[in-house]
Amino acid sequence: MKKTVVYLILFLWGTLVTFAQIIPEKGVPLLENFTPLQYQNKGKIWDIKTAPNGMVYMAADKGLLEYDGKTWNSFKGSNGFTRSVQVVNDSLIFTGSDLDFGIWKKNKFQGFDYSSLYPFQEVVQEISEEFWDVYQLGEAIIFVSFQNIYIYQNEQLVKTAAPSRFTGSFQINGTLYLADEKNGLYVFDNYSLQQVFDFPDNLNLEIGGIYENENGLVIVTRNRGLYQFVSGRLSRLENELSANLETAKVFSFEQLGEKHFAFGTVLKGLYITDFEGKIIHRINRHKGLPSNTVLALHYSRAGKLWLGMDYGVSSLNLQNNYSWFFDYRGDFGTGYTALLKNSEYYLGTNQGLYHSDWEGLNNNLEFFKVQIIPETEGQVWTLENVDNTVFMGHDKGLFVVNKNSVEKINGQEGVWSILPYNGYLLAGNYNGISIYQKQGNQWSYLKKMELILGSCNQLLIEKDNILWVNIPNFGLIRAVLNDELNPEERIIFPEEDFEGNDAFLFKNEDGIQVLTDKFQYMFNAAEKEFLQVPQSKETQGLKGVLPGIYKSVILNSNYEFYPVYNGFALKYLRNNEFSEPQDFTLSIRKIEAFRNREEKVISPGAEVPFPFNNFRIECIVPNQENVLYQYKLNDETEWSDWIPDNTFDFVGLSPGEHEIRFRASVQDEMTGEQSVLLNIFPPWYRTWYAYLFYVLLIFSIIFVIRTRHKKALKKQKHKMLLKEQNALRKQAEKHRQKLQQIEQERLQEEYDQLKQQLKNKTIELANKARDNEEKNRLIISLKETCEKAQKNPSITKLKLAEMSRTLDSYLNVEDNTFEIQMDELHQYFFKKLKEKFPGLSSNDLRLCAYLKIGLNSKEIAEILNIQPSSSYISRSRLRKKLNLNTDEDLYTFLNTRV
Repeated sequence: MKKTVVYLILFLWGTLVTFAQIIPEKGVPLLENFTPLQYQNKGKIWDIKTAPNGMVYMAADKGLLEYDGKTWNSFKGSNGFTRSVQVVNDSLIFTGSDLDFGIWKKNKFQGFDYSSLYPFQEVVQEISEEFWDVYQLGEAIIFVSFQNIYIYQNEQLVKTAAPSRFTGSFQINGTLYLADEKNGLYVFDNYSLQQVFDFPDNLNLEIGGIYENENGLVIVTRNRGLYQFVSGRLSRLENELSANLETAKVFSFEQLGEKHFAFGTVLKGLYITDFEGKIIHRINRHKGLPSNTVLALHYSRAGKLWLGMDYGVSSLNLQNNYSWFFDYRGDFGTGYTALLKNSEYYLGTNQGLYHSDWEGLNNNLEFFKVQIIPETEGQVWTLENVDNTVFMGHDKGLFVVNKNSVEKINGQEGVWSILPYNGYLLAGNYNGISIYQKQGNQWSYLKKMELILGSCNQLLIEKDNILWVNIPNFGLIRAVLNDELNPEERIIFPEEDFEGNDAFLFKNEDGIQVLTDKFQYMFNAAEKEFLQVPQSKETQGLKGVLPGIYKSVILNSNYEFYPVYNGFALKYLRNNEFSEPQDFTLSIRKIEAFRNREEKVISPGAEVPFPFNNFRIECIVPNQENVLYQYKLNDETEWSDWIPDNTFDFVGLSPGEHEIRFRASVQDEMTGEQSVLLNIFPPWYRTWYAYLFYVLLIFSIIFVIRTRHKKALKKQKHKMLLKEQNALRKQAEKHRQKLQQIEQERLQEEYDQLKQQLKNKTIELANKARDNEEKNRLIISLKETCEKAQKNPSITKLKLAEMSRTLDSYLNVEDNTFEIQMDELHQYFFKKLKEKFPGLSSNDLRLCAYLKIGLNSKEIAEILNIQPSSSYISRSRLRKKLNLNTDEDLYTFLNTRV
């Protein structure tokens, strides 16, 4: 409830941001520079404004620039140089340029489209108008050129001419003032100009800004300093600020809240003052600005002062409690340690020990004034104030500092750290710990501590006589010292016990702590071990701080020293926060759909083809640091983890509508949610017409399958019928073959029987022939007897002659029965043999017939009534006539080849 009331009061009092009551005066506020290359070489910056969501817009030579804290975007409008900008909100912007002014409206792709409102673009005029200022008064937008002002309201333009020539215009608390070159200052009231004052005689002022104080209007001139207008009288303010501004030549002016002002000059950079005119900051090239010519100033709700310069753009974070001292001039180098004694400031750097008056660090000076103390050239590691005496740990040893001089104490060289202990000084050096004692008013070297060696860059007392020593590349030692200042107990904690680099040893209300670049550890005295604890954020937001043992040093109740590269930083310890809580806004910057290397920018809710179902969404809290982001996709129950990256990739989203919600956390404060709707077209194969096609295709396939199934069934039946027919045919053929085989076996059997009968018959005939031959021999014998009787005359010659004739008739009739039967039986065989072998005799043919029927040589010899040897000879002769080789069988030849 209390917070709500605060917001309400602030809203009623307006939107201007105010500084806290006290602003740090030492050093330069956090400065960030941008070169033209970073903002796409769009030329000089003439005007800067901020949208309510924190987005910064700039009028540049080549168009409109937009910056969200990470990314620069540019938009081209009119052809001339863009001179002025007025931001109504993050979607509606007005700009003025050379011979044109117009309106910018945000499109669905988070870019801007320009439309000209200037009515005389196509008209040739004697004088080309340049619109250097744009203002919003209520619902009206005012465009100001040297010659005229144009009031744009309700899509209507009203033109009002200058009395002579406008040289400047200024808006203060809702009132618009215009400076005329000859006739002084006017106020714009209800579409008319009312003169505030005329310039005094012989005093032609060129006004660069106006603000109000308790006395009236203060006029900021470009080359004559400050003037006060009170009771109709204009008089010069004679003070330091007025004199400085007259010399520096003011070009731009901006009020910072209610109590501070910023002046951008041509020659000397930036001045920031309080309400009374006291210079608090003087920032120029010696202190980090890229240019001393400041063309534009703008103070944003986020507490940043933006500077558009002749070269580059810069921003000063005035709400940050850190201020910086960078050695742009090469005066002192990198600060490692510092000490403030009374009003004397000592700075130990890599170049030596420097001395300055505390006021010499005030930022109202042109540059910081420090001087090196003689004989301190070299690396300074530490400074300690012990009993009102300043000791310096130097690369060359231990020194006592006496304002602008030093005195070396004999002992070891290379002193890292200095620790007072029971009236002694313990000095951690490059090889152990040196002990110094005080005799009278002088300090002298006593001895070296035993049992501790190595480069001891940190010494710390836990309590009583317990000493901690930090030795790089070795670890930590916890030592209990005896009365002789030597360790009697030691516990060593190796460097490997602590994950990370640059271990730093320190002590707080929780005890002994060790901090690395990754984790923080706390010593548990009971268990004698270190436990990991959440890491502190004491240097959050501080850039460039030196790592390891080079930590902060409290200078006084207001300031704390930090060592940084090429300089040092101071932290203002008192309240420098804004009185108005900030309302952080999360903005969606860009939505990209992509596949492989092809990308395209889309608008929220756009219908995206399925191949582009991968998305990259960029969101940001504009111009804020240390922001964490997270998202939730659709109806997921858990948000994603907090991450500092403001770009999210969503790969392979399914077709349909998706809602992605984003939110951010800034300084532990949650922003409102922003949602992005994505509509992904299904692939063509998942559209309604594809599904209709699938249904038709399914029915077609079913029809085809059924038709083919019927055809296949019919074909299968036919095949089965053919198969059965073939089976029957094969079975019949098999039966026929079996019958044929049986018939062949029967015939073979008959053949064998006939053959055997033939053989027997042949033998029978041969026997008969032999009998006949025996008869013939008998007859021959009888004939021979008859011949003998015939020779005997005593026997009757007639009877004997008749007997002889009868016997001769029997002898002359040959018994050719066997040969005739053989010839008849083998008639076809003999014919084939005679055709193939014409040289065969009848005896050869008969011999072939005997061999064909299977008679052996002995049986053939008996038939032919010859010796078996003669039979063998006849067979050999037959072989030659048949042209047979010796290895060929006659029986096989006669039965297969004839």
